[in-house]
Amino acid sequence: MPRLTSQPIINFCCINDFQYASQWTIRATDAQTLYFQLFDLDNTSQSPYAPLNSGFFNAAIATTPQRYIAGACPSVSPVVMTVTFPSLNAGNTLTYTATQDPDDGSVFSFSLPGYTNAGSAPASGNVMFSLTQGTVTSSWTAQNMLAVEMTNQGCC
Repeated sequence: MPRLTSQPIINFCCINDFQYASQWTIRATDAQTLYFQLFDLDNTSQSPYAPLNSGFFNAAIATTPQRYIAGACPSVSPVVMTVTFPSLNAGNTLTYTATQDPDDGSVFSFSLPGYTNAGSAPASGNVMFSLTQGTVTSSWTAQNMLAVEMTNQGCC
């Protein structure tokens, strides 16, 4: 299994219209869908057109990781992607199953509800990913991928 990583996507309209970001910035009370793309860190390509954006891409180096298409071979089906956040409740986590985009197998998304109880909302920080393809599971962590804005719950 290759070494994988995830790149957050923002302003997702369709597979040909989105932006990469260094992290997701969300408001805990707003329901939203978060998108990310998988990349294979062991498989890079050289390009004079390295993307000029934040995240793990570096325009000074003309190599970029190639996107990773999960479940590209029938022998690695089914594909199950889970995303886990720490919760504001100490020791708890929130786990969601992500859905693979039908137009690009390297892009996944999952929906977060709007949290009315601040204690059950995700905490800012690392995001853990787990990809199971057939019988093989790969896990990795994207550091500081989530920034959560807590809204004012009122005054005392």
